Amino acid sequence: MSSDFADSIYPDWMMPAAPPPPAPRIGGTAMPGGVHLSTGTLRTSADWQLVVTGLSMAGLGALAMVLTYVATWAIGQITGWPLVLYLLQIVRVGNVQEGVIFEIGVNLLILLSFLTLMKISPLSGYHAAEHKVIGAIERFGVASEEGARLMPRAHQRCGSNLLAGVLPMMLIGVPLLSISTMLGVGDLIIGWGTRSITGYYIQMIFATKEPSDRQLKAGLAAGEKILRLWRENPYRRVSPLRNLWNRGFVQMSFGMIVGMHIAETIYGHMH
Repeated sequence: MSSDFADSIYPDWMMPAAPPPPAPRIGGTAMPGGVHLSTGTLRTSADWQLVVTGLSMAGLGALAMVLTYVATWAIGQITGWPLVLYLLQIVRVGNVQEGVIFEIGVNLLILLSFLTLMKISPLSGYHAAEHKVIGAIERFGVASEEGARLMPRAHQRCGSNLLAGVLPMMLIGVPLLSISTMLGVGDLIIGWGTRSITGYYIQMIFATKEPSDRQLKAGLAAGEKILRLWRENPYRRVSPLRNLWNRGFVQMSFGMIVGMHIAETIYGHMH
């Protein structure tokens, strides 16, 4: 009988009483006004808080589009190029190569705008608090202020590392495929191979900043809560779907989709 099958039919109290690890493997995310932490089997935040987090990310994305439009207009005013007309697809770019260059430029400008907004928003402080608290738990086994302040703002398991591997393909590689398969594939290989380094600098420059006392306390409160819940039942098991739900990806994705739909509706009326 496989262990997976046994885990699915026997209650926790019937499983072998192996000693739990010193601390659970914790993931998390920054929220507007707080920090969400989860082991997969346990979590610290309510569903509505995670949905609001997704909405806030969509809001930052919408503001990044506005900043991109303003920057494109300003560059057009300086150069005399009808960049805004290209952006709004009122006028087509002259040829395929120029169109690819323009698309890549706009993609990178949107990303830079989003990261800049992330940096100046409170989310970057809560993001750093999340990393510092998780680092303290992994290093010392407890969520202490002294330990958290010693930890770096960047974390090797941050989702920024994964995004750093995917974004070059989405923003640069896909447009390049229309003019050169070799360039597109090369961009994918280089982007994925350097994702850890790129992700580190994205975290340090844009996605995090030194947390305020309030932000760090919010992270510590979440850390203490997840440890308390875990120590009450370190052998708790849940289904894969429940694990995904506890981590908050589904709720945040829903919030982002709703926020993007609202932004697209507003943009449609303005356009």
